[in-house]
Amino acid sequence: MPQPDATPTERDRENARIRQEIAARQAEEYAEAERLALEALGTGWTPWMKLVLLNSDYHHTGNTEPVATAYKVYRGEKRLTENALYIRRLPDGKIRTSPSYEPLFGELLQEPHPTSTMEVQGRQVPCPRYSLCWSALQRYAPRSAEQLAALRASREYKKAEQAEKKWAQENPLLAWAEAVQHEEADKEESPENSIG
Repeated sequence: MPQPDATPTERDRENARIRQEIAARQAEEYAEAERLALEALGTGWTPWMKLVLLNSDYHHTGNTEPVATAYKVYRGEKRLTENALYIRRLPDGKIRTSPSYEPLFGELLQEPHPTSTMEVQGRQVPCPRYSLCWSALQRYAPRSAEQLAALRASREYKKAEQAEKKWAQENPLLAWAEAVQHEEADKEESPENSIG
């Protein structure tokens, strides 16, 4: 079975470009968490998570600009809550730390939405104004267009190989006849059978 072409396509190059942009954003977020941890706690703290408060209307408006951001960092070999702290730079520039995130966001977590309500136990109550969103905080080394093309070619090859095996299982007599035909063709092409 011939190997699929592993030359990068325009799509491979575009995927690599997008992945590089994502990696750059993640690297900046990771570096910001490292800077805050170093400034507030000293050395030995590793970024773990990013927490952001978004306006709860972001699903409808598309505005994902954070109202407030905090980070979870840990110290030691393992990511354990007992080895972790939350840190946040406040609007006045001061850095605050806490073993839980609630004090870092304070009243923002309880602020009611000015217009949206929901029903709770038969009563209409205001929705929260802000949504708390979590994400992992890690460095990301994206693959190049060439690496993506090689992976794509490998997937295509394996897919074709599996389809060929499935066909052989479903059509054993035809598969046997095809194998015999290939064997005879190989014998004819071998140097032992050539006239010379």
